[in-house]
Parts: sequence; C-alpha cells; structure tokens
Amino acid sequence: MRADGILSLRLKRPFVADISLRERGSDLATFHEIAEEEVYAPVLKAVEAFQTVIDLGANIGLASLYLAHNSPTCRILCVEPNCESYELLVRNVHKLNRSGRCRTLKAAVWGTHQRLAPNHKAPPDRYSMFTVRVASANEPSAVEGYTMTEILDYSGFDRVDLLKVDIEGAERELFSTQDLSWLARVGAIAIEFHEDSRNACGFDDKMTRNGFEICTEHSHTILARKPRWDWHGSAKAHSLQGYATAAVQALPSRGDGHGNNSGVERRG
Repeated sequence: MRADGILSLRLKRPFVADISLRERGSDLATFHEIAEEEVYAPVLKAVEAFQTVIDLGANIGLASLYLAHNSPTCRILCVEPNCESYELLVRNVHKLNRSGRCRTLKAAVWGTHQRLAPNHKAPPDRYSMFTVRVASANEPSAVEGYTMTEILDYSGFDRVDLLKVDIEGAERELFSTQDLSWLARVGAIAIEFHEDSRNACGFDDKMTRNGFEICTEHSHTILARKPRWDWHGSAKAHSLQGYATAAVQALPSRGDGHGNNSGVERRG
C-alpha cells in the first residue's frame, strides 16, 4: 500500500491484471463482488460470444477487466462520471487500452443531453454509489450527460453485443426517455437496478416490445437478451486492431459557457 491509501494488487484469477484500489471506501466491496463472488458469471453463461461492450458506470474498471478476460477479442468503451474513480479506471485498463481494445470516457448517460452535477447523498467514500443530477443554471458542471445514442455513436460500434449498466438509479432516466431507438443496436443488457427503478421505468415491458427476453434474474444483475441476435456480426463489422487509437468522434457540448468536462483517454 502506498502513502496515498492506494492498494496495488496483481491478480491471477478470475482475470489476470495489475489493479489499483482505494483502501478506504467501497472499492474493496466492489472487488469482492466482481473478483470473488463473480456476479457477472451468469452473464457470461447466457451471452454466447460478445465482441463489443459498453460499460456504463465502469467505476474503477473491474467489470470491464473481467469481461475482457472472458472474451479475449472484445472491444470495450468504459464510461464513468466520478472524477476520482475515473483516474483509477484509466490506470486499471491501461494495458487493454495499449492493446487497442479499450477506450475510456469521463461522462454520464442521461435521458437527454444535460449538464450534470454530483448528487451529494452518499458518503464521499462510497464511490460505487456516486450519483448525478441536472445542474442548476449557475452551477459549474462536474460532468457532461450524454444520451445513449450519442454514446453509441461515439463508441464507433455499429452495434453493441453487451451493454453493462450500473449507474446508481440513472437507469430511470435512460429507459424513461421516449426515444429508445438505440435499442435496435444492442444485443444484450446486463443491468443492476436500484430501489424501484425497474418498475418505475417500465423496463420489462420495454424490453419485450423491443425484442428482448429477460433470461437471467440474479440478485445483482438482470440480463435481457435478444434471442435472434447475430453474435458474430460485430466481429465482422469491426477489426480489433487500433480501436483505442482510432479517430475519436467529438461529442457535443451544451455550449453554455461552463465547458465540456468529459475526458477521453487514448494511448497508443
């Protein structure tokens, strides 16, 4: 452990990686869920061969590392709004980034394009419980909120085999919007709900109407999957080489004088 309270670990299983965690706070609980309980193992069993992944609420990158290890040719876009967690995310996925398999984006997903600010309800060291709200008119924005269509377009993926969603209640915003046309580009959704958000946003009905089936109900994650999705289509549509260093499509800013606080990490 370093003087700054960061733990450095070298994992051999369930995935091979050098990772950094904060000693205090929720990082150790997140590590326990993903690396010890393997809460995403049911997703791996139900999804045949994912080649493209968007990780919404990537936190410090452990879920992305787990998924990348189990699908060695997949490409991942990691999206995380918390500035402190984002720094560790970039550090933890840097080998994936260098290999051309990963990009990171400091941003949040929202139902409409909005300037967002932290919602200071959880203790500051409960990093996994970080939430955002619409920023007031004169409030500096901590993070830009993008629609799912904007994030999909930015990712460079024509289609996304697996959308992992753990966004601390913002799933209400994501699935309550009228425009769900982006679901046509997604093959499976692994989502963690918070409080009554599943019923509040009408998730199950919207999945059925857009060709998904709820196929896995786990205490941590619900998996909705399209039974007729071409799992090899994404591999044909994109080459692995150079994903992380390819040209980045500019994301729009609100243009309101507060600036665009999204961050993009690319290393070649």
